[in-house]
Amino acid sequence: MKLSPEVRKERRREYSKTYRQNRTEELREKRKEYDKRKYQNMTEEQKEERREKRKGYQERYHQNRTEKQKDKLKEYQKRYRQNRTEEQKEKVKEYQKRYRQNRTEEQKENENERNLLHITL
Repeated sequence: MKLSPEVRKERRREYSKTYRQNRTEELREKRKEYDKRKYQNMTEEQKEERREKRKGYQERYHQNRTEKQKDKLKEYQKRYRQNRTEEQKEKVKEYQKRYRQNRTEEQKENENERNLLHITL
């Protein structure tokens, strides 16, 4: 008997959830190392293609969200930021500092344009 798409989706979601919960730290580290090596061995063209593909996925995801989903995410992010420890906050600050220092002029200009768009909206 063929299952409906909703049931298949739900089963897949449940399987993924249990899989992620049951993975050991060692397996997570192994996967992380594998991904790191794979990314380092990519050519610049492959990296750019990957970035564009991910950008497209994210744009579609954000466009298709409902207001309820957007509100739920805002609430989650608000609670997350409030519950961070000082160590976590410091870690984020360090990351952002390094990120800003390593950006190209083009990236800085693009960010400025985006900020202006958000202000005008």
